[in-house]
Amino acid sequence: MASLAEIARAKTSLDSAAIAHLQRLVSSWSLLSDLSFSDLLLYVPKNGLPSDGGEPDIADTGEFVVLGHTRSVTGATVHYGDPVGQTVSVVDNPLLARAMTEQRRLQGLITRGDLHGPDHDQLVEEDIRMPGAGAQIAVEYIPVRGDGEVVAVLTREAESAFVRHRSPVERPYRAVGERLAQMVADGAFPFAESERVGELREPRVGDGVVVLDREGRIEYASPNAVSAMHRLRVLSNLEGRRLRELGIDESAVRRAFSSRHSTVDEFEEAEDACVVVRCHPLIEHGRVTGAVGLLRDISELRSRDRLLISKNTTIREIHHRVKNNLQTIQSLLRLQTRRLRSPEAVAAVEQSARRIGSIAVVHETLTADAGDVVDFDAVVSRLVRLVEEGLGAPERPVRIKVSGSIGALGGDVSMPLAVVVTELLQNSIDHGSGSEHPVRVRLGGDSKELSICVQDHGPGVPEGFSLDRDAGLGLTIVRTFVVSDLGGRITFARSDATADGPGRGGSAGTAVDVRVPRPGPALPLG
Repeated sequence: MASLAEIARAKTSLDSAAIAHLQRLVSSWSLLSDLSFSDLLLYVPKNGLPSDGGEPDIADTGEFVVLGHTRSVTGATVHYGDPVGQTVSVVDNPLLARAMTEQRRLQGLITRGDLHGPDHDQLVEEDIRMPGAGAQIAVEYIPVRGDGEVVAVLTREAESAFVRHRSPVERPYRAVGERLAQMVADGAFPFAESERVGELREPRVGDGVVVLDREGRIEYASPNAVSAMHRLRVLSNLEGRRLRELGIDESAVRRAFSSRHSTVDEFEEAEDACVVVRCHPLIEHGRVTGAVGLLRDISELRSRDRLLISKNTTIREIHHRVKNNLQTIQSLLRLQTRRLRSPEAVAAVEQSARRIGSIAVVHETLTADAGDVVDFDAVVSRLVRLVEEGLGAPERPVRIKVSGSIGALGGDVSMPLAVVVTELLQNSIDHGSGSEHPVRVRLGGDSKELSICVQDHGPGVPEGFSLDRDAGLGLTIVRTFVVSDLGGRITFARSDATADGPGRGGSAGTAVDVRVPRPGPALPLG
């Protein structure tokens, strides 16, 4: 499904400022939809507005395209399909053009069948499944003003009043909805700026509504709002009182009144009660005449947040302790090498110490992050420094150059790949020429695969080399991690000559290419 901006650019001539205004409207119009118990649709002339800035001519706006649609959570929908992207002729719906040219709100009635277009079979099926599908629909046409110009028409569409029963809460809800609708026509809604809160905490009309007058006193509180107040230990009558009189900070209300933007705040009563409040100022003729506040009890969400924070802290502490233990083992192995007399034994123990150190690097990186994802490029940089310091000497320095990027990887993939990189670097330096010519590491891949290529300038792989038959302990570890654990593959080849010149004996060296499948994103639980 194309986005609002994509449809607008393809089918209208709206400029970027008008598109941004409509995007802000669509991102916040659930409030108007829920308070109106209506579907909302956003129509824009298919041929756009006149470039001279004058009033649009009906002849130039023969068709309107639907850029957005939302359903309320408080009332029944009147659109059972998805109308976004469809076009409507002014011949079939003349009030669209009138609302735009006359720049005023209009009302009308259309039959439900007209909402579904020419697909008569779909309408017949809906008539069978939903009795009354042919009932009339009440439609209000609201011109959408942005930067002083009418750029679109917003329609509120719902079943006519005589075919449904209204609940006691509808009257105050609809009254606020009327004020918001007029703000749309005046260009005061949506707000240019809004304070942000986490999406999972954003309150909606169904969570609880309070209506405030221009003095900040509560004119109306819905039953769910009263329940949310009870969680904050507010048990007295709410109407006619200000929040501060109830012992609640009203800074969000003051900010909304002064800035004329949507504000948000959280109120916490002990550790088991937390309510988030979203405050929208109501503006009439350029003056703030009140506000509508949405209240949501997020006590359970806050409790889960605390558990997650505690869990993340525990995991990071575990990684920290594992890293310390691995570094302790690494130090013990290095102490052991001082007592060894055999050069082969010293080399073997030092290799084991480096392998343990590469795993410790990943655990140390995970310690600094709350999640189980590490920047593998940073891990490779640290491994390169460790290898250069461990295998280099003043008379024979080791140089390693890294290029490319892999990005973020989970710890379950980063740990084996860290050992693989360490083993390949050590193998290249042992058999290559890391002092005269650098060992090159190229990181890369695409959406399906990760690639690591290590290239040296040594004598190259011997003729008839077989990884299964000729691999030593280091390459056996690499093969186990890459092939068995990660489901990847390894290839050995003689590398091409580079600007650094050929390797020993005129050979261009060896290129080891490791490719493993890129792990997909973890699916959410539930």
